[in-house]
Amino acid sequence: MDTDNSGTLTYDELREGLAKLGSTLTEFDVKQYMQAADIDGNGTIDYIEFRTAMMQRHKLERFEISLQSRPVDELGKAFKDDGMGDDATIATIKEIMSEDDRDKDGRISYDEFRSMMKRGTQL
Repeated sequence: MDTDNSGTLTYDELREGLAKLGSTLTEFDVKQYMQAADIDGNGTIDYIEFRTAMMQRHKLERFEISLQSRPVDELGKAFKDDGMGDDATIATIKEIMSEDDRDKDGRISYDEFRSMMKRGTQL
């Protein structure tokens, strides 16, 4: 992907490299990935930033698999069991998740979770 051998990836290099790999990501998605990975905000992704983004992506993929269509109550319990909050925090998380349960089936699908996370970054 690093076509100019600078040791960093520019937005154009990332977009073109992903396209060569067969990615069907939209321009918006590539920009989102670029912004998320460019930790120091200098407009490029260096090796450390790239590795960090790949490790985070791997963790997210594992989380996505475990998240698929989980009941809201079960997710709240999982947060509590993992020490990620007390009863009040869990109640707030469940309330937020219930708001994002668009089909009101009592479960958060992966698409609903993604939508919730994207909305959260735009507040």
